[in-house]
Amino acid sequence: MIRPPWDFEYRPVHAETSGEDTCFDDLILASEGPVDPAQLAQVLGQLAPDLRIEPVLDWHPLYWTRVRSGCGLEPAECEQCLRAGGMAVRYLASAHAASQRLPPALDLSGCLPMRASQWQTRGPSVLQETASAGRWFVDSCGVGVDRRACGTGAGTRLAVIDNDAGEVSRLDLDNHILVGTDHVPGGSSHAALLVAWAVRAVGGPGKNGGGDFIGVAPDASPRLYSIPKPGNDVFSFPLAIVRAVADGADVVVCATNVDGQWSPMLDDALELASHLGRQGRGTAVVLPCGRETSSPEGSVHSSLSLGAGEPAADPRVFCVAPSGRDGGWFLWRDRRGRLHPFANRGPALRWLAPGDDVALPFSSPEIFAHAESSGASAMAAGVLLLVLGQNPKLTLPELEDALTRTVREVDPQLPSERHALADPYDILPLGRDRDGHNAKHGYGRLDACRACLLVSDPIASALVSLGEDQAALRWAEVRNEQPGFPSGYGRELGHWAARVLLADAGQRHAVCASLRHLRLLAARPERLRDQAPGALLRVVMMVLRELPRSRQAPALDAPLQRELVAIADRTRAAALHPASTTEMEERMGLLAAVLWPTADNRKVAREGNSFTPTVELLGA
Repeated sequence: MIRPPWDFEYRPVHAETSGEDTCFDDLILASEGPVDPAQLAQVLGQLAPDLRIEPVLDWHPLYWTRVRSGCGLEPAECEQCLRAGGMAVRYLASAHAASQRLPPALDLSGCLPMRASQWQTRGPSVLQETASAGRWFVDSCGVGVDRRACGTGAGTRLAVIDNDAGEVSRLDLDNHILVGTDHVPGGSSHAALLVAWAVRAVGGPGKNGGGDFIGVAPDASPRLYSIPKPGNDVFSFPLAIVRAVADGADVVVCATNVDGQWSPMLDDALELASHLGRQGRGTAVVLPCGRETSSPEGSVHSSLSLGAGEPAADPRVFCVAPSGRDGGWFLWRDRRGRLHPFANRGPALRWLAPGDDVALPFSSPEIFAHAESSGASAMAAGVLLLVLGQNPKLTLPELEDALTRTVREVDPQLPSERHALADPYDILPLGRDRDGHNAKHGYGRLDACRACLLVSDPIASALVSLGEDQAALRWAEVRNEQPGFPSGYGRELGHWAARVLLADAGQRHAVCASLRHLRLLAARPERLRDQAPGALLRVVMMVLRELPRSRQAPALDAPLQRELVAIADRTRAAALHPASTTEMEERMGLLAAVLWPTADNRKVAREGNSFTPTVELLGA
């Protein structure tokens, strides 16, 4: 039998889940509105006289109440009793046992989007960023950070959910919030590592040499939400997500062990995050793929499978696996020289981020350690923060699309995955689906620079779509050198236009076609004379006219609409005069020389004047 290229030993080792007819001594009641504890005790008193009732969450649209009894309670019986008593029940679920039950959808009508009120963001800082062997995770072998395009994540907020507090004194946290616990052990530095790799740590390896440990998005504002250790309950984790989203988090990452902890409460939390988080644009939730090396019954192979019932497999979660220094799946070598994977595979995996040996943030001199899938999820969260820092108006689907469209493809059969394997089954599958997905690598390895360029500006976005990353960077540098562009377009209009190109394939093609014209002019500047006079200018005018008419275009507020109309009016006025038309098209040729410098066109570009009129031409 020939194994299909998408197949692997998909044998998840899953936790037992609760049944509807099981008795529990600890339940979460989810109601459609506020609950009167006295009424609840009266209605359920006939089933259990020793009730203990504790409000957990009373915040529209989520109302959770904890109900405990030493006698044991059956959820179905309790729900029937409550409905008979006139109480609006959404569901009852165990506070401790996992359940695959899908609850009724939340009624989000009339809900206000979440926005931060007490969580302050940070402005951009002057970084003292030093390259080192252990900081490869931010370079081209890692997540590909280029500060010219990516910035520092200023203006964004990161929530880290974990169950320890070691080394938190080395972090510049906005706040440390306890959820479902009054004590957080400090035995390990797991949570602190996540914050440091995603953002920064105070006085890391560079303390004696000058500077903090700089992570992926060093100017993001982090908060730590500490929860009880896994196994204590299944509602503290979703409660922490709700709290972080309500506080205004842009990105939430949790790398503590929540495997096997699916619950209706987690469904509520993810629904709230995706629909109401970040002022209604959606809060990103990032989880690691985990690692299951147990052998399922009847198999001699490690599971290494992310099952459909795990929290990280939920489609509203961004699931991340670790990559190695060669860009492929992270494999580690045992004492006998055999290679083993350090991550689960599965249909729900999204992306890769570094998980090989990276610098420990709290060690000097530099010490390396496996970041594994936990560190990979933190670095992926940092990439999301950088992208949102470049375009804060992105919706959650737009953010996901931008990241997936700009990944670096990974060869499913890298040499490192073919030799010295402890078990050849561990590196299956060996093929990619037509959409580029592979169960080990997801859609590919995150590339922060590409993603930030794609969302920041329509010209940069189209250039990245063409595969012209260096030209996109040159354009970003031109934009940064002339902030504001008095005769061109501003940053906010650029953000809007980039979102149009993300959503509308036709508009994206129009801008890409314009840039393909310019690329051909860059190779041979004299080709401009072979075009019909005014043809290139007409293409630009067409783009300016059609962008706001796109059916997929996001709403354009009045100031941006006036700015766009003014640019179009100036361009049309120039097109009425042959001399102005010729001048503008020549300046388009000069811009091409800047984006694609060659030996033949560098002299032309140096002798050209300001590029501001060209920016005006291509301004939306």
